[in-house]
Amino acid sequence: MEHELNHKMPSQQDIDRLEGKWSKLTFADNYVFGEVLASNLEVCQRLLEAVLEIPIDHVEVSAAERGFEPSPSSKGVRLDVYAKDGSGRVFDVEMQRSNATDLVKRARYYQAAMDTGQLGKGLDYGRLSDSYVIFFCTFDPFGYGLKRYTYRRVCVENEVAMPWDGTEHVFLNATGTVGTVNDALQDVLDYLAGDNAEQSELVRDIQQTVQRVLLSSKKRKEYVMYEWNLEDARREGKAEGKAEGKAETYEKMSKLAQALSDHGRADELVPAMGDREILEQLFQEFGIE
Repeated sequence: MEHELNHKMPSQQDIDRLEGKWSKLTFADNYVFGEVLASNLEVCQRLLEAVLEIPIDHVEVSAAERGFEPSPSSKGVRLDVYAKDGSGRVFDVEMQRSNATDLVKRARYYQAAMDTGQLGKGLDYGRLSDSYVIFFCTFDPFGYGLKRYTYRRVCVENEVAMPWDGTEHVFLNATGTVGTVNDALQDVLDYLAGDNAEQSELVRDIQQTVQRVLLSSKKRKEYVMYEWNLEDARREGKAEGKAEGKAETYEKMSKLAQALSDHGRADELVPAMGDREILEQLFQEFGIE
């Protein structure tokens, strides 16, 4: 599956179309979500405190450290938001709009990726930072109606006997009706679900930051090129479908492109299209048939 990719620049018509799409983005879109938390560290800190219900010192969000490649031969990951606080704790915060079947294992891999490289040779394991993986989902990820699903390792025989290893995975369900969360977090979940009846100070600050991001000409131009490159990959998928005589290939490639975009991994699509084995692995990973 070899391709001679034609990365032409977008026409003015394409730019206008993509800029129109940009104006309609919301906090629930990965691109805006990441930009909001990276550009407003106070909002990021308050959101983390609402989710985890622990005091958090000042936070830093690093765009350069969002990508992790545990080893040259392993699968790389790109996080929506990678943050650190003043005590050294680390946080991966993800926005999830598509209902993938691999969320738990993705959280496990993201956790491992963040841990890898923290310790230099000879350092004690006790110096590993506490780390949290958080998914904001616009759907119920596990089907039990809970507003929040929190996972920590436990001892099967005696939960008390299992010391906390410093890791926690949290999946938040914007459509949840079961269980309770604090008012600030509930307002954010309602906001993601499209219910603006109650707008807390945190939600208002999120909205204001969203508007600042959408008014940024620099961010708009970056998004246009990001989306154009993604569409270019989708066009290659359509061409591949015709070449192989499979009508369903284009639909599969479109679904894969959207899934990778939702997961902050859009840069994996073009390389995968040149390698049948990798492409099939991605189809399997996202349950695309």
